[in-house]
Amino acid sequence: MVEPWSGVFAIPMTPFDGQDRIDQEALRAEIEFCVGCGVGGLVTPVMVSEFFVLSEAERRLMVRIPVEQAAGRVPVVGNCAAANTPLAVEYARYCQEVGVDAVIAMPPYIGKADFATVRAYYQAISDEVDMPVWIQNAGVAALSPEQVVQLCEEVEHVCWVKEEVAPSTHSIGHLVRRAPPAVHGVMGGSAGRYVITEWARGSRGIVIACEIADVMQAIWNLLEAGDKDAAGDLFEHALPAIDLEGLMGMAFAKEIMMRRGVFTNHRVRLQSRPLDADDLREIDRVWERLQPHLLWHI
Repeated sequence: MVEPWSGVFAIPMTPFDGQDRIDQEALRAEIEFCVGCGVGGLVTPVMVSEFFVLSEAERRLMVRIPVEQAAGRVPVVGNCAAANTPLAVEYARYCQEVGVDAVIAMPPYIGKADFATVRAYYQAISDEVDMPVWIQNAGVAALSPEQVVQLCEEVEHVCWVKEEVAPSTHSIGHLVRRAPPAVHGVMGGSAGRYVITEWARGSRGIVIACEIADVMQAIWNLLEAGDKDAAGDLFEHALPAIDLEGLMGMAFAKEIMMRRGVFTNHRVRLQSRPLDADDLREIDRVWERLQPHLLWHI
């Protein structure tokens, strides 16, 4: 059975309190926000969630709480990526135990693993779960379209792809044109920057940070309804915010979540690019233009 998943699969960011702990109340509010935006699903905790600076216990919490809070209203895809196969298997086991609908994993992300190692890694994850396994095709061990198809055809549960190898449009188009039955669907990422052309090439959706998920889902809905002009117009209103996310990172995304009444701060765990006064002035400008197009309100 091919899962009927499409549209925006939103990534919850990890909210931190003043003591650098995960703010569980804010996280639950964030999941309600995502569901209220009408998204097609959730993916957690991945790059947007700063998973690489979370402890193992924190990573588990970032799966459990979204599953609990979503309560079956949207599918939840749990990240089990790890630097080695045994740890990836442990995360996959936990994801299944708490009730995710699928798991997702980049190839091992420390060093560049050879394809035999990557295949064994996905095989071990697949052997541990009874649900779809997504390949997040990104990072130092990025896979060719041929390797992605091979994994989907040879490893039982591997059947969905988040394709981020540049140019993602060509990679997505190649996979869709091949259209092997083992590939149930391909989604893009890149903050939704290429959503229109990825949709035109056959993408089933986008996996993105959630701060303007309502706007991005509206763009997707317009594309699916055949109103490409309206989708393009709305996309052009969203693009400055997408660009600022690329420039400023999750501090920008969390600032938007503050302005939308979901978060109480824009803390990120790695403060390599803190927002300064000039950043905030530019966010003010973009925010003023974006506000009329936001669909979710407190």
